[in-house]
Amino acid sequence: MKMLDPTTPDTLACPKCAGTMRVQRFPENDAYRCEGCQGLWLPLMAHEQLEERAAEIDTARYAGTSAPEPRTLACPQCEFVPLIRMVDAAHPDIHFESCKTCYGRYYDAGEFREVSEDPSFLERLFGSD
Repeated sequence: MKMLDPTTPDTLACPKCAGTMRVQRFPENDAYRCEGCQGLWLPLMAHEQLEERAAEIDTARYAGTSAPEPRTLACPQCEFVPLIRMVDAAHPDIHFESCKTCYGRYYDAGEFREVSEDPSFLERLFGSD
């Protein structure tokens, strides 16, 4: 069970639309959802720890393949560190951004749920039993 970290902020600025991202606290880890564009910021390891809660956390509808972001997004936790555009090998149509400093991930609305619906790498490798 995750210990409550008093230094974890309740809000962050969305790297995509600059809206307010509010924290959603779960026993495994925290997630931040933007009130504007519904994007998600997942701190270090949260994408793995919260995978089974994806439908609960990422309630927005996946809009499908989007054009590449025309600008470099900045990490909402590290502020001026640029996010790196990544591709999920199992979902080449989904691009997410990752911070090379804190290892957090930013997903557009619906993307986290979309990538989490497929079995995890370990489940594909060893089975779900």
